[in-house]
Amino acid sequence: GEGEGSGKRPNGPQTIGEGMMEHSARATAMAGRSASGARGYLSVRAGRPCRRLLAKAREDAGHEADVVKVVVDSGAAMTRREAISMVSAAALSSSAIASLLRASPSVAAEPGILQTRRNELQSVLETLQGDPKDELAIAEKNLLNAQIKAYEANAEFVSKTRGLVTSGKQNFLQHAVLEVKDLDKAVKFWTQGLGMRVNRSRGSGPGRQAFVSYGPETLVAENGGNFALELVENPNKQVDNSGQYFQFALSNSLRVNRLYNSGGEITFGYGYFEIVAPDGYKVVVYIENRRDPFDLIGVPVDDVEATASYYERVFGMTADRKYGSVSVGRFEPARTPGSVLMTYGDPADNTSILLVPRGQGSKAEPPASVKIAVLDQDVFQRRDNLIQGGLQPKFVGEVPGTGGTKVALAVPRQGVPLVFVDYEDFEREQPQPTVLSIAEEIQQYVAMAKDDEN
Repeated sequence: GEGEGSGKRPNGPQTIGEGMMEHSARATAMAGRSASGARGYLSVRAGRPCRRLLAKAREDAGHEADVVKVVVDSGAAMTRREAISMVSAAALSSSAIASLLRASPSVAAEPGILQTRRNELQSVLETLQGDPKDELAIAEKNLLNAQIKAYEANAEFVSKTRGLVTSGKQNFLQHAVLEVKDLDKAVKFWTQGLGMRVNRSRGSGPGRQAFVSYGPETLVAENGGNFALELVENPNKQVDNSGQYFQFALSNSLRVNRLYNSGGEITFGYGYFEIVAPDGYKVVVYIENRRDPFDLIGVPVDDVEATASYYERVFGMTADRKYGSVSVGRFEPARTPGSVLMTYGDPADNTSILLVPRGQGSKAEPPASVKIAVLDQDVFQRRDNLIQGGLQPKFVGEVPGTGGTKVALAVPRQGVPLVFVDYEDFEREQPQPTVLSIAEEIQQYVAMAKDDEN
């Protein structure tokens, strides 16, 4: 567009891909800097509305601030108030954070994330009654309001989904199972490189496992219902070359330096990223706001229509056959014509399986070690349904080392194997979600920014 090759900056969205092409990690990473005697600064690619705020942030931060340089995708759906909230949070000085921590200690899991945020908001509103111009309190209020709105919507989603699963009316794609050669290295990539967190683990010796996700997996927590990756250590694991891939929609800029430092290899970076993870797994990342950043799993198949019809009939999934024909902009991953999106529920809120036509003339690829877990009301009833549909399950019963979690493993001729998991057993395995205060979240953000700069 305008500005390409001219030295001018185009008027449209400045994306992580463009940032990588122009400035590599500098333009796409969030970098923390200690002012240590020099007045701090912030740079925000969000346009003129934020400049007055930045001037105020500089004034408030002073010479003792831990200052964060933030790059904002101006194409994201962000209001001025939301941008102000994020920048103000990033500009908090060490003393301000310490003050917040003293006022807002770590909160126990009870009464839950929503009530915790509402309590914090009430405290901030009381502060603003005494000083309506308190910039720190204003920023915290805006941030809390945004989080409360998101958690309320998510709480409604998990409540509805939980009811559908327990009544047997609908299933829920819950996690993918990946074999990895070195669990520690794999966890480092998915957490430090892509921002996920370890939610739970199993075992301590050979075959140990770690579950990583962008939030609690449980359908009971108000911020739960997040798709996870179950990383299973297998020292004999070969590099994955199946063509399957994982697609994420992240709301903030991708930190390129962290991707490299955690073992990722970027193979494409204009508008969106294509990445090769340790063990050969392919990853696609673009900038977008989703309930759960885990968008879909791409699965190449020889006959898309036959596979889609099979998934509809045998697994009860819904097919979107128009998905591959929808035109997208250059800031979204290209869609392969003829691909079909398979899901349970609304694709905007749920992780999906994308059936992609295998390239013509390509060799039949070996099957990947990826399986997808699906929450189910009754795996024994599922076994009967699968048999009635012409598919004999490979395994039905309790999985060793899980404390009695029951599953039914279905392996179709094409596509990806599905592991139907008993819902009550799944919830029994879930840890109690940790609820951090808003101040602790800000502290983690600043610490991450400092680490990026180092």
